[in-house]
Amino acid sequence: MLIRSDGAALDPAVLDGLIDRIQGAGAACLIEDGIAAAEDLGADGVHIAADEKIYADARKSLGESANIGVACGLGRHDAMALAESGADYVAFSALDADDFDALSDTVAWWAEIFVVPCVAWDIGDVREAVALTERGVDFIAPPSSIWDGDDPLAVLRDMDAAIGSIRREA
Repeated sequence: MLIRSDGAALDPAVLDGLIDRIQGAGAACLIEDGIAAAEDLGADGVHIAADEKIYADARKSLGESANIGVACGLGRHDAMALAESGADYVAFSALDADDFDALSDTVAWWAEIFVVPCVAWDIGDVREAVALTERGVDFIAPPSSIWDGDDPLAVLRDMDAAIGSIRREA
């Protein structure tokens, strides 16, 4: 589970309780761009920008057992460099809606060559999730805007069912 912020400071007391609930449910809890908060509050790791210095700082602060994922956009070089440095996953995302083909190609390239898991970021459409799963993506991360829809849980259930059927066939 990833705790994201809209840019406002996150209340440590609220975060602490949320982290406890997430971990108590048996899930890992990462904080977006929150290296100090993850260290102070005992989160399982962070999701950070694809930057080797930030990654090195996160690994030094959080240790080898922390889960550290990196947001690479469509950057293949950054993804390779950070995976080689020890990132636990790389997250690819399209710059805009017109870049889905580029995202799909990047996912397929990654899945064919690398063992470090990749995440397709901000995917809220079931058809896109299916297409990316067929190309080899390991995880789909829906956008936070999914919660603004009429029935976000139905979308997530549909996405899970569609992805699950592809995984069972493989």
